[in-house]
Amino acid sequence: MLSDRERALRLAHAIESALSDPSSCKDYVVSRVTACGSCPPFICPECGCPLAGDAIIIDHVRKGRRRLSDKALHYLGHGMTSYQTGYIYQGHPVTVDLNLDTLEAYLNLS
Repeated sequence: MLSDRERALRLAHAIESALSDPSSCKDYVVSRVTACGSCPPFICPECGCPLAGDAIIIDHVRKGRRRLSDKALHYLGHGMTSYQTGYIYQGHPVTVDLNLDTLEAYLNLS
């Protein structure tokens, strides 16, 4: 059984592969929607990589559409399954928990 870190890395690889070679996917299409430019760019605290704020769209023929931020994809590539957004809501930092089970289902990895 894979650890959550290994699953996250596998998901990141599958998404990146689907972005670079759309013909390799049978039941889904992964695309990137470029950020509008009004949002400030993000710098990854782990590696210093700048991220523009693009959206990653997974369209599955039966399951529908999922949308991820480029930040979420980047953190999956670090093996991370949750991250803080930098926003504060009602005095608490906003944390995103990535549902690996759902993402694996959309990418036919489960």
